[in-house]
Amino acid sequence: MLLTRAVFNTDQVNRQRMLCPASELMRADERHYKDCLRHGGALGLPANMQHDMDRLIGWSRPLGLYIDSEMVRVLGLIEEPQTEQEKEVLAARAQAHWGRHHREGTEEYREELIARVAPADISDAHFLRIEAAVVKRKGIASDLYPDLFDPRTGSVDKDGLVDYRELLERLDPVQPGVFHDRSRQLLLFAHRFFRRSLSHSNKLNSNFLETFDSTARGNGSLRVRLRLDPDLVGHPASARSLIELEHWRGPLYNDDIANIPKGVSEHKADERTRLYEGVDRTQIWWKAPESRMVNGLGVDYRTFEIEELVENFSTGLGEQRFGCRYAHAEFSVVEATITHFDGAIRAYEPEQYLERIDTSIERAGKRADYTKVFRFDGPLPTPSWKRLLSDFFRGNNLIPEYLGAPNEVPEGPDVDASPLPSEQANEINLAALISLASGSLDGPSKFCAELYQEIADEVFPYIEIGVGEVASYLRTRFDLKDITSVGFGDGTLNLSRLYIGASDDLKSEFKKEVSGLAEMIQRDNEAGITNRAAIPLAWGNDGLLVTLTIAGEASKVASVLRELPSKIDPEQPPSEWIELLSSLVKATEPRQHSPVFWDGIDRGVLSISRTGNVELQLEMPDALMQKILSNGKPKISNTDHIS
Repeated sequence: MLLTRAVFNTDQVNRQRMLCPASELMRADERHYKDCLRHGGALGLPANMQHDMDRLIGWSRPLGLYIDSEMVRVLGLIEEPQTEQEKEVLAARAQAHWGRHHREGTEEYREELIARVAPADISDAHFLRIEAAVVKRKGIASDLYPDLFDPRTGSVDKDGLVDYRELLERLDPVQPGVFHDRSRQLLLFAHRFFRRSLSHSNKLNSNFLETFDSTARGNGSLRVRLRLDPDLVGHPASARSLIELEHWRGPLYNDDIANIPKGVSEHKADERTRLYEGVDRTQIWWKAPESRMVNGLGVDYRTFEIEELVENFSTGLGEQRFGCRYAHAEFSVVEATITHFDGAIRAYEPEQYLERIDTSIERAGKRADYTKVFRFDGPLPTPSWKRLLSDFFRGNNLIPEYLGAPNEVPEGPDVDASPLPSEQANEINLAALISLASGSLDGPSKFCAELYQEIADEVFPYIEIGVGEVASYLRTRFDLKDITSVGFGDGTLNLSRLYIGASDDLKSEFKKEVSGLAEMIQRDNEAGITNRAAIPLAWGNDGLLVTLTIAGEASKVASVLRELPSKIDPEQPPSEWIELLSSLVKATEPRQHSPVFWDGIDRGVLSISRTGNVELQLEMPDALMQKILSNGKPKISNTDHIS
């Protein structure tokens, strides 16, 4: 299994001008852990290529929320299978996840949906949770609303597109591409060809559908048409906006369309676009100026065609077929504006596609099943056309590239660059980590012996308690005679995880442990014994184990620990106090840009790495010492841990 650590999200304003507060990021983590406990499923979520739920690439699971003076980051681990067996395990895990997602996400709405679609037959229907809880069955929407799908009715053209203005008079838009029929209390949706892989598994292309709607509303002279989805109806009360944190840029090219040279240009995708978006190339064809008679008058115009050629099968088309986005426009030379614009999906069988991909667009002909999905007729301002064209081909960077948008650094996950431990250790001034795990704590406070040492072929657990005042204090606080304890003389303290036991007054117990540690760390720092420290504290909260680590320069760690009891209520979930903790970290350490300090995070803690030879102070139980001495001359190996 290939493992990649990454930053999944932050509490900063993103490129879609959205901000997720740290409390909400933390609350999502808490909710996910509890959901996994409730249903017994695997911790984490399917990892998919470029938000395409039909392109499974791995499994992502949370590692914790990392807090420093700059921001709060959600850290996670992405597991990518490398063997066939690992792929089978991943596929089964993802299938279980989506089955549960759709089952639980539609359960409370099913009876009402069944009643509202009556007398439609739903014996072979499926319930899905997408933009809303929906019933999916071939032709269910077109059976209930024939006047919005049947070309023989006045609102629908020969291509099956409904007049958008008439649609808005009858239905209320609730999201881009989602419409509410108040008479039947049902939702209708834009066609699935506006979804990635042309599949109901994915979110609608809200970029395009929002631009489509605003263009229609802002240009009253346009006749605007849209294809609806014949196979879905949804429950209005369940409607939720789906968020995809993908930045998509718009075009900035020259509006002088009349002088664009005739001919075909082909733009080949780079490796990143091929991998992430599944686009191989895009072909653009501007025809030479032509003339035709309209109302007895000659009209000069230019024709534009564009088609994207893809790498992968489109799962929404069923069997192995390739679905390619296609657009066509006409530009009036006299009016100097676009007068017609439509978009479609061209679906190819494998043999047809092999011929098409090696053929230029002007010689390709009509070898595909053609499904038109939208259309504009009338004067369409060039900037609006560019925006619509770019948004229809969302994800295809070759479109804004052709239209002249400036190059941008590709946006992707903030992946761990695996800095050297010595480099990383010197960069941390102050940071905190909140991690969660399932479980609870019984009994008094105690240390967690999760580290292991090997001496004379004997492997045994140990705890790190430091040297100086901290070690002396902890030996008086806890009975350590049956566990090996160590301290290092390198000025660094990586305290073993301290479990704060269950108590009728957890707040007082928390304050006692934290205040005592703060005082002793400060003394050791002033004496020059401890320069850097990582202090992980753990306690139970509503079925979860919460671990909070404070790490960095010892004086700053001590300062934060002193303030913690007034900022943190351990009887409340972390989402209730993470904002106060973040403010405390920022107040203690001036804002600075710093990389994530990854050491120890796989165990749910922060740990400061050591290099070179360091002095070790070790105290172990007599029985273990005698056993080691009986094995011969002791030889100490490097320490290790079990995650």
